[in-house]
Amino acid sequence: MVERASTGAPRDAGAALAPTDPLGALNQAFLDAYAARREAVLTSIEPIIAQIDDSLILRRGGQRFEGPARTRRYHELKVVAHAPLAVHALLSGRGAVDGDARGRMADLRQRIAAAAADLEGRGFTPEQLARQRRILDASLAILDEASAAGGVAPEALSAFTRAQTPDVLLNAEDAARDQIETMHATVEAWKRDMTPEERERLRAVVAVSHMARPGNVAAQYFSITLGETWQGRFDQEDLRPGKRVLTAEATFDEAEAFALLATHALDAGVATRFFGEETRLARDILADAAERILAGMFHREPAPPAQPGAGG
Repeated sequence: MVERASTGAPRDAGAALAPTDPLGALNQAFLDAYAARREAVLTSIEPIIAQIDDSLILRRGGQRFEGPARTRRYHELKVVAHAPLAVHALLSGRGAVDGDARGRMADLRQRIAAAAADLEGRGFTPEQLARQRRILDASLAILDEASAAGGVAPEALSAFTRAQTPDVLLNAEDAARDQIETMHATVEAWKRDMTPEERERLRAVVAVSHMARPGNVAAQYFSITLGETWQGRFDQEDLRPGKRVLTAEATFDEAEAFALLATHALDAGVATRFFGEETRLARDILADAAERILAGMFHREPAPPAQPGAGG
């Protein structure tokens, strides 16, 4: 059955406002106005850079430029470092190896062996090449042990993983160096063509997967090169976020990443004019009211935010 509003217009039983509802139409007008203003703001805040996967994209003066953020070496090092993690995922928590697991082990062994045979000619330094061989050879050895014995003892698997840690971390360091040096070369080449005023207002957005880990390489790089708060190991969540470096979660779409920068800039102006607090719209507009309501309902107060590095 359809309810009717006091105006006599039909109203859907669901909670959402229908497009034909006068308030629904008004909300669409707001969304359209906001989108148009955001597009204008996006143009006004150029130059802006987005890091998306292996690429850096610069928007400047209405033009688009693209450059590398990583080289193939970054991926080669990460893939080899993942091999012992794949072994651990396959062998941990198992008793006897059943038929399905044996098939997975055989497949993984074949892939690791093929990768090990293909290490030459990739341009690794002698130290890097020896390290990749150590990682892959150790992974093959424990797979062979598990296959012959019908499984692997937990303590043997633990010893294997611990033994791989130094080499895995060295691969991670070399991968981070590849990305930082590649990004820096690209960004510095672009900055040389910018005016001092453009360099001063340059902003960046980093596309990350959902629930990205703190310490993202690109976010750290842009933070330090653009003079923002440098978010490292202990800065889990900056309570006073900067204005020039943002992360775009769960999107690797270029337009959406740049739109986030424009939204951030637009919201800062709106928040200042309406609330006198530039970062107010970085929090849910209902947040303060929800806190008061819940405190009264449950007779509790929210805990203060943890300080970075606190708690050991």
